[in-house]
Amino acid sequence: MEPAADNVATVRHIQEAIGRGDILAPMAHMSRNVRWAVACTDRQAAPFFKVYNGRQGIAAFMQDMDVVDMTAFEVKSVFGQGDLVCVRLHMAFTTPTGRGVDMDETQIWTFAEGKVISVDLFPDTQAVAGAFA
Repeated sequence: MEPAADNVATVRHIQEAIGRGDILAPMAHMSRNVRWAVACTDRQAAPFFKVYNGRQGIAAFMQDMDVVDMTAFEVKSVFGQGDLVCVRLHMAFTTPTGRGVDMDETQIWTFAEGKVISVDLFPDTQAVAGAFA
């Protein structure tokens, strides 16, 4: 299998695990110094609007996401070229304020030597911030 196809398969596997709530299985595919970042301008708008570093950072992101009640998580497409993989997904959740978010998100996964070195998340930050306000 070509490296790009391997990377796409790895991201699919990780997304399936995350969708099941399994955060341990993906860790084997992460670099020790992996960077997991939510692209946003206001880091205070939601508890998970942060840059997380290392495998423990990914666990912290998942813990920060526990404040929402996830009602939908569907991977729409995964495609890649070389060391980059792009994910389009749909998710919906309810925040502690009782407000809901129904959005699409894009993610860019970067690989080096077969391991994930960074994940950049591009959610609908306006919808999320509004639901936490």
